[in-house]
Amino acid sequence: MGNIDQAKTEVIGTDLLILGGGIAGCFAAIKGRELKLDVTLVDKGNVGRSGLSPMMSGVLSYFDPKEDNHDDWYRECVEASEWLSDQEMLDGMINQTTECVNHLIDWGARFQTENGKLIRKPMVGHIHGRNAMMTHGGLQLMAILRGEVLRRGARVLERVMATDLLSSDGELPTKGRITGAVGFNVRNGKFFVIRAKATVLATGMTSVVLLRSPANGLSGDGRAMAFRAGCEMRNIDLSQYSPHPAGFNCAPGLNIVAGEGSILVNNKGERFLKKWDQIRMERATRVVICKAITTEELEKRGPAYFDATHLDESSHEKFEKCIPIVVRTLELGGLSFRKDKIPYAPDLVNLEAGGIRTNREKATTVPGLYAIGDASDHGEMGVTELITPGIASAIEGYRAAEAAAGFAGGIEEPAVNKEQVKVFKEQVFAPLARKSGLGHLEVKQHCKNILASGLLGPAKNEKGLKEAIGMAKVIRDLEIPRLKAHNYHELAASIGLANGLTFLELYGHCSLVRKESRGSHWRTDFPEKDNMNWLKWVIARKEGTGIKTWAEQVPFEKYPLKPDF
Repeated sequence: MGNIDQAKTEVIGTDLLILGGGIAGCFAAIKGRELKLDVTLVDKGNVGRSGLSPMMSGVLSYFDPKEDNHDDWYRECVEASEWLSDQEMLDGMINQTTECVNHLIDWGARFQTENGKLIRKPMVGHIHGRNAMMTHGGLQLMAILRGEVLRRGARVLERVMATDLLSSDGELPTKGRITGAVGFNVRNGKFFVIRAKATVLATGMTSVVLLRSPANGLSGDGRAMAFRAGCEMRNIDLSQYSPHPAGFNCAPGLNIVAGEGSILVNNKGERFLKKWDQIRMERATRVVICKAITTEELEKRGPAYFDATHLDESSHEKFEKCIPIVVRTLELGGLSFRKDKIPYAPDLVNLEAGGIRTNREKATTVPGLYAIGDASDHGEMGVTELITPGIASAIEGYRAAEAAAGFAGGIEEPAVNKEQVKVFKEQVFAPLARKSGLGHLEVKQHCKNILASGLLGPAKNEKGLKEAIGMAKVIRDLEIPRLKAHNYHELAASIGLANGLTFLELYGHCSLVRKESRGSHWRTDFPEKDNMNWLKWVIARKEGTGIKTWAEQVPFEKYPLKPDF
């Protein structure tokens, strides 16, 4: 490897490299091994315990072909997306929910049943859709998936943070293909060079710069790496808000809370969702619930409360089984669904509902690179999800592994560009070598201040967005290059912070493009939804040191469903 220090560097060759060990990454690894690929899975924490997956509620979409109507489900998903869903990506996904849940049951996952059948209920956004309920939430799910990954013989590298993608031409953005990645062990600093025929990004969303998040370590590393490599990003402007227990840093648990019959009331005890969705009521989409709560607060009828005190014991037992972390978090704060009305407020849960642009097979716009789960654009989603993100991520993991197997089968094992590796290694460890500089916590607070200012929402306008972009640019140009780390944990945090800042800036640029209000994207200077001009996706790509943005018409001519307005 030339100038690379062999004593502190390990070089690995693999067919399929998966970065990220959540639901999406584990399903990709399992499918890759089924297809006889040599699989290497890399996680900067512990597979099964890091990221957002262990914290998810135990609620997974499940289509029963004997009881459900596929076309009704499909239309429900497209309409909830406000017609921005990629219907090619949605194709087949509803049926695949059945396959993935059945696999989980075969592997030992335990679901709640009644008379020998899975309990399935309509939940958030559903009239026709149904979700099944697990018994111990994401913790049980991820323990089972970790076991399956190890049992099938995938190589697992834990506590290793991937930092950069390798390319066939040694350039980023690349005109060639992706040939693997580099990274380092966050405990001992060992450097890894991983050659791969195909690479899958499953590194999750960007939460490190959010004001609150149950998974603060998610810094959007895969998204940032893909952006630097020249991948297109889609729908970054569509930020995702969800009602959360106010003042608590945990998941919302909204599917099971609303699905079991809890009611949402204002400070006068009025059940106000009937003004917004007379059919679904509290099971309205997250976008509608957030708008309704915000309206109550603006009109001095807030705060809003979810009231489950009238529900029977069986419902509260379902809460405890499906969302144990949420229930326990509330208990630590002296609240209980059994006896208290729980205050809920809209909170930014994902800086971008979109992400790395992919096709149905989860291939990005750069050859050899795939993206799944929250790292990807979740093209089936549009402005909000009806197929639960956990099961959608599992499906995407399967699709990506199958496509990557086909790609890898037709190419030789890639070579490594030694000069590119040398540059990456110097860049990665640079904060450790600085004699003076800024601590990552100080700079992180500066990033959070951009969101705290309100310039990026929930209400946006051109002046505020440009001001926020300017603030992000100052941090990028003047503070990120001065980050200093005293150890490898601080080094990982510093690199992650730089990645997270990338998406604050991207979010601002993409929000400027969409000149309408749709979903959680609210422009006070363009307050109305504009279906005539803005049934479009906003796309972004790195060009030089800048960002190129544009809008593409949703290709309804290729889709089975077309809007009738």
